[in-house]
Amino acid sequence: MSESERPSIFTNKVGRWFFAVCILFTIYLAYRLVEPFLIPIFMAVVLVVVAGPFYNLILRLVGGRPALASGLTCLSLSALIALPFFLLVGVITSQALDLYNTVSHLLSGDQLEKIFHQGMGRLTPYMDQIEKTLGFNQSDLLKQAGELVRQVSNFLYANLANLVKGFTSVVIGFALLLFVSFYLFMDGGQMADQAFALSPLPPELNQRMRDDVLASLRSTLKGTVVLSMIQGLAGGLGFWVFGVPNALFWGTVMVFSSVVPLVGTALVWLPAGIYLLVLGNVGQAVGMMVWCEVAGLVCDNILRPRLLGGKGKVHPLLTFFSVLGGLSLFGMVGLILGPLVLAIMLSLLDVYQRYFLEPPPALCQPPADSSDPPPSSGLS
Repeated sequence: MSESERPSIFTNKVGRWFFAVCILFTIYLAYRLVEPFLIPIFMAVVLVVVAGPFYNLILRLVGGRPALASGLTCLSLSALIALPFFLLVGVITSQALDLYNTVSHLLSGDQLEKIFHQGMGRLTPYMDQIEKTLGFNQSDLLKQAGELVRQVSNFLYANLANLVKGFTSVVIGFALLLFVSFYLFMDGGQMADQAFALSPLPPELNQRMRDDVLASLRSTLKGTVVLSMIQGLAGGLGFWVFGVPNALFWGTVMVFSSVVPLVGTALVWLPAGIYLLVLGNVGQAVGMMVWCEVAGLVCDNILRPRLLGGKGKVHPLLTFFSVLGGLSLFGMVGLILGPLVLAIMLSLLDVYQRYFLEPPPALCQPPADSSDPPPSSGLS
């Protein structure tokens, strides 16, 4: 039926406004219904987008039975994510508390300064001369550094301890994530089609927006979240090999520091190297710093281009603030949600610039980055 033949229900402006108010009110009520579960739902969407190829593989292996494939995929992902997560959280929490207590004890007196001077040994006169030349106070500097370490350890301990204390709520949230993922693996594509069918934009533009957002989600997750975890794992392993205390804790800190522009994980391993030098362990300090520097170079120059697959990368400064804002707004899960929200916003702004501010290209042409065919299931 054409637009001219479609019967008009709203014959006056009052009827149209009344219907619009009814729709907005029901949308608001629906939002309030799902508001407590928005983070598990959004994490489920991310999980389905990333694990789509794995689901397609299992779907082919089980002979095209979606329910069975979705169930096996969720079970595999729960074993891959949940078990390591719950094992590591307890250890990292314990190390964070131990470090907090140790630093607090050192800051309560002059022990930190005494250890520093004893460790520096023959370099102490030179350090004193540098202090006079530059005009800084070693004692205050050491206290500030110790206070920073204490704040970082307290932040991680508080967040991870809440997870341990709220074990029941964490399990329920993860179960909800898997429950939503189970249906999204099977029907996510149809749900997305129905959602975009409500858009007043042309179907070709809706499809391009959908492809761009999904590509941004995948590239951001690989280029920011996965790479940060790899750098944290490599750094924590180096700390453990070369005898730095609380290696697992510091590896976790490296996950977050890897998104800091310019310095990255050096924000953690450089002070750790100085710590080993202060203790007189020159060989361990040099080995650890070389290890971490090589790991950083490999991640930035080899792994990052491969994970991004030639896609444009987000500016490091935007990524840095998206992680900080995500941590502030969502807690620990903000490491994932912050960059993903930024990626979606930048993708939508790119679509707005291309199709609303510039002369629109031929929408029927395939996207520039269409070498990989989209998965046949899930949200893509």
